Amino acid sequence: MSNVFNERSAFEFTVTTERPTLDHYRRGWIPGPDAALAGMWIGAVVNNSAGQTYWGLRGADDFLTGMTHVVSPIAGFKKLRPTFDSEQPHLFAEYSTIDWFEPMAYADTAASVSLTYPSGRIERDADGLHWHDASGRWEIHGTNVTDVFTVHVPVQDGVAEHAYYRHELMAATGTIDGIPVSGYLHQDYAYGAPGRVYPELPIVRHLQGMWVSWMHEYPDGQWGGGCFWQGRDGVAFGPGYHVTDGVTIAHDDITATPAFDDAGKLTRLDANIGSDTYTFTFDTSGSYIHYFGRLTASSSAKVPSRSWCWVEYAGALLAPEILDMAMAPFDLARGR
Repeated sequence: MSNVFNERSAFEFTVTTERPTLDHYRRGWIPGPDAALAGMWIGAVVNNSAGQTYWGLRGADDFLTGMTHVVSPIAGFKKLRPTFDSEQPHLFAEYSTIDWFEPMAYADTAASVSLTYPSGRIERDADGLHWHDASGRWEIHGTNVTDVFTVHVPVQDGVAEHAYYRHELMAATGTIDGIPVSGYLHQDYAYGAPGRVYPELPIVRHLQGMWVSWMHEYPDGQWGGGCFWQGRDGVAFGPGYHVTDGVTIAHDDITATPAFDDAGKLTRLDANIGSDTYTFTFDTSGSYIHYFGRLTASSSAKVPSRSWCWVEYAGALLAPEILDMAMAPFDLARGR
């Protein structure tokens, strides 16, 4: 079975790209007026030399300002198997049963910015991004493949408060559990009205049907990839970007057609981005809403030597009522 997104009910939004600078990662940076940080995430999909895939995820400021956590569905690092079983094994047992929230310290100098918390740190400097486990069980380093992409959804009918989302892709290297790995890394941010956090923003509450992030490498070492959203059923919302020949290009009219098996699992996605087309196939779940696969065809006819595609498809699970229930335990900590 299949769905086609972006059929009706268009919303106004704008898309931009810009070269990343160290200022983009300072906590005082905002993409526009009357906006404040509402969440930041680090996500990695990497492989070792034997082809084993690992998925890691860390979030900050998206439920409680000044706190970092391992992100639900509880991640740390998972060892992905090619199965749609959402119960994938955790590499480190302590991450398998609780979504740890930890207070973080922020350091900002002319040469770097860093978030440090009891179980690790995330740092940005002239060499890129660095994600360390405090016990040395992993370290992941990223260098930019794309510019910074940002989408802005302004106040309008059906959107009571504005929101921004930004995303960038990086080539990743490092070690996990002592084993060298490489692959793709991304860092994304959300911004909204001051005092808001991500589950309270209109993109996730009213617009999101599917979120897609991918990267691929060709045999000559050239990178490609991108990220885009699709609106939930009946909502036309297709902001995103892709990088081709080293150039990051933003689009506001991306469309994608997913296909699902009889059990409702995502198996294929055909995307139209500008004059280019991409086909992704999927054989792995990381949770009930996260799917992993690879780029298997494109209009360029070039065949990548390796690729990674990560999709979040929640169906009707991200309804405002569910998001409000998820936020309720944090009301006291937020002074509500």
